[in-house]
Amino acid sequence: MTADTTLVRVEATSFTWDVKGLGWTRRLHKPIFDPDHTDRRTGAAIKLCTRGGSTGEYVSTGNAGAVAEAAKHLLGTDALQRERIYSDLRIYYVRDDPQARAFVDIALWDLAGKVAGMPISKMLGGYKTRLPVYAATVDGAEKGFLSQIDEFADWAGQVRDYGVKGFKIHPYPWPDIESHVQVVRAVGERVGDSMDLMMDPYCHYRTFADAVKVGKACDEMGYFWYEDPYSDGGVTPFSHAKLREIIRTPLLIGEKVMTLQERMAMVLAKATDFVRGDAPIDGITGTLKLAHAAESVGVDIELHGQGPAHRHLMSAFRNTNFYEIAWTHPEVPCFDPPVYLCGYSDAFPACVGEDGCVPVPERPGLGVTYDWDYIEKYNTGKVVYDL
Repeated sequence: MTADTTLVRVEATSFTWDVKGLGWTRRLHKPIFDPDHTDRRTGAAIKLCTRGGSTGEYVSTGNAGAVAEAAKHLLGTDALQRERIYSDLRIYYVRDDPQARAFVDIALWDLAGKVAGMPISKMLGGYKTRLPVYAATVDGAEKGFLSQIDEFADWAGQVRDYGVKGFKIHPYPWPDIESHVQVVRAVGERVGDSMDLMMDPYCHYRTFADAVKVGKACDEMGYFWYEDPYSDGGVTPFSHAKLREIIRTPLLIGEKVMTLQERMAMVLAKATDFVRGDAPIDGITGTLKLAHAAESVGVDIELHGQGPAHRHLMSAFRNTNFYEIAWTHPEVPCFDPPVYLCGYSDAFPACVGEDGCVPVPERPGLGVTYDWDYIEKYNTGKVVYDL
């Protein structure tokens, strides 16, 4: 007899953790790397509990209050009805807070996997067990390592020596466009013959002409993709379709559009070559839909950032290339909260094997064990709803 999967309790906890060596300027929020700095960050943790005793969990950056507000609407419903829940939350409850919807969706997938006794990857039909990594740098720093152009090339060389096959530059927020051109060339000249390279200005360039200049430098160096260059916010199909006509480097556009429909609209408008997927924004359910939609028109999906949900999804996607480990820096190995008791980690480079890959968790659900003692110790607020 199947255990009762009716949701009867929602717990959402806000907590903090510190990243040592990291600080920020007030202007443009530029990173500073200095042992005397500490950045305090905020995360959210959710537990969804059923009448039969099953629990779905998820921990990441986020707003615990918003997550709890979204999840309370599910009390009394069957936790396994993820498709209906995803649709209802998207339409009726959290249209303006996609991260809250995604938080709930990922926790529901974790619960379903535990009920089934299967990792999410197997529930999705996953077949990959090792995922090739690319390392994405922090933003160009105001102070410390990665504040100079040649340091990006130095870091790329170190990353290559770890066996990693891909490297992405986050040059923002240098004000002069020539610095962006120079860093594209410096990294390309250092490692371009042995790594796939990506450039991600994060919608920094003020003019279309600047986006073209950097794009042509990417062409010269044979970059794998050019991501969200233009300061329209990455949402204007016309300008990106025009950019595709002018440069050869494939475009990856879509980090700042919030729904799978908008992302596919960019693809169908010929405004991007790859499509961006993001489980922390659209959940596992929405990201799975996006991957299948992209596959139907022959386009690859690349997932934004790291985490166990993305590892499970990538395991099941044919049309994808790299697992992103975001914000790598030699002096700060991990920006994520230290909330895992099971050995799971995205701390770079320790998490990467000699093959340049990371493993897909094999235990049921998300396949991770969270450190709830740590979360409670650094708790800054908890919201609980019961049926």
